[in-house]
Amino acid sequence: MTRPLRIGIVTDGLEEQRRDGTVEIANGGVGVYIYNLIKHLRLVDEVNEYTLIRCGVGHLDVYDSERSHNVFFRTGSAAHDRNLMTRALSALATPAARLLDLDLPRVAAGLDVIHYPNQFGGAFLPPSIRRLITVHDITPLLLPRLHPRFRVVGHRLLIRRSLRRAHRIIVQAAHTARDLADRGLADHSKISVVPLGVDTRFHPGIRTAEFAARYDLPSRFVLNVGVLEPRKNHGALLSALRLLHRRGETLALVIVGREGWRWRDPLASPELAPLRPWVRIVRNVPDADLPEFYCRAQAFAYPSFYEGFGLPILEAMASGVPVVTSNTSSLPEVAGGAALLADPGDASALADHLLSVVRDASLRRQLVDAGLDHVRRYSWRRTAEQTLALYEDVCRGVVARA
Repeated sequence: MTRPLRIGIVTDGLEEQRRDGTVEIANGGVGVYIYNLIKHLRLVDEVNEYTLIRCGVGHLDVYDSERSHNVFFRTGSAAHDRNLMTRALSALATPAARLLDLDLPRVAAGLDVIHYPNQFGGAFLPPSIRRLITVHDITPLLLPRLHPRFRVVGHRLLIRRSLRRAHRIIVQAAHTARDLADRGLADHSKISVVPLGVDTRFHPGIRTAEFAARYDLPSRFVLNVGVLEPRKNHGALLSALRLLHRRGETLALVIVGREGWRWRDPLASPELAPLRPWVRIVRNVPDADLPEFYCRAQAFAYPSFYEGFGLPILEAMASGVPVVTSNTSSLPEVAGGAALLADPGDASALADHLLSVVRDASLRRQLVDAGLDHVRRYSWRRTAEQTLALYEDVCRGVVARA
């Protein structure tokens, strides 16, 4: 009989915060991915053993399980230990710096495989340690102007070494696989596409009596959800809103997100400042409130310049909201023909699509129905099952017989 696998998952990319006595995920898609992957691996896998590894103590409920072990390495300063890449750069500059990859070998000695679910890792692990890496996107290499310099330098220095040593590379869309192959970063044979899932809490019809008043929401609005940073292209969205108003459609815009790198309020621009009464920017929304924002929107707009997946468009579809998104990167692939697509640099095309969605009842119904049908293909359970199959494949032949 084959013994259970011993699987390690590095969770430094799962950031957390405490709100009103409750611990929540503090970062966007990466944190949602890691949390749900661990949660659903436990649901689909009753055999194998898991070890969650991070710098600093984790307080989210995924660390509280009798079926897994936790390894919490002692941290230095919060800035120094924010993520693997920052510490890796520090180690390159200061060889004596404490680095998770240098701590891991003694833990890895008791593991069959280690999964780095946040971009890249394992660059400094001994080659003998079997590992998987999830690459969400390589925008720091493709669009360096949209990222802080330390992130761009980190990718340039470490990603080739990390990917070369990985036994399997997980991406969330085929477009990202092509990006890696086209830049010579990885061979297609090492890459597996494992799409993200959508939480069942996103569904149509969620409305509570006090919600609109609590957030001071307008009655009719376009919604955008995501980190507040240049890559999300909020300027084009506001320009589209201005065009809608000129055409007599006085919709409002609600932007939900947390502030990210180099966020500047687009309404500070003199040409967009007159829109301020029509725009709500809501920061740090509790997880429990996000589904109702989707359900109250007339349309969901996501004109991002580049995404490795684009989870919010599926959350909007699951909520019964028509979607308008970009025709670039992985977004058309994830939208699957159930959204209207526009060039992210063309605010006029974005406005045209939004105008069609709110004025054409037949088109709106078609998009809502197509979105609800399309999103059924995505579940966190399936994400966990496909990931588990990769763990087993990587470990095939290396597990000793009991």
